[in-house]
Amino acid sequence: MNRPISTISWLLMLLLMSVQVSAQDDKQQTLALVTASDIEFERLTPNAVRKLFLGIPVSSNDQPLTVLLNNNSDLLNEIFLQKVVYMSERHYERMLVSQTFRTGRPRPAKFSDHGKLVEALKSTPGSVSLMWQKDADKDEAIHVLQILWQGRH
Repeated sequence: MNRPISTISWLLMLLLMSVQVSAQDDKQQTLALVTASDIEFERLTPNAVRKLFLGIPVSSNDQPLTVLLNNNSDLLNEIFLQKVVYMSERHYERMLVSQTFRTGRPRPAKFSDHGKLVEALKSTPGSVSLMWQKDADKDEAIHVLQILWQGRH
């Protein structure tokens, strides 16, 4: 009698483990550099992406790039700060203010609404932003230029 119960327990444990692994796969996130779908750029190096988001002029295919900050997710912002610009939020904000004072270039526009960000990407030539790849894939107006980070949260 102990044998059938242990077999059933073993099968239930395997089933629960497979459900847990499946749930963990759902937590996989991919941070992408995106633009409007009708604009083509060559791949940027990690250093060029960092410079771009620090307010230093960067061009691709002779097109000056303009950053639009996606501010609609705390996790996205945290990953961006850690994996793209390698700075704390406070230090990043200081760098942007410093760049503005030294060069006279305005700080990047921030968007907390996905729809407004997409509209700005479509209407601003050479504009780029960050977005979760799953969100970019849902919108035909958005083109993923390159993957900047993949991982679990």
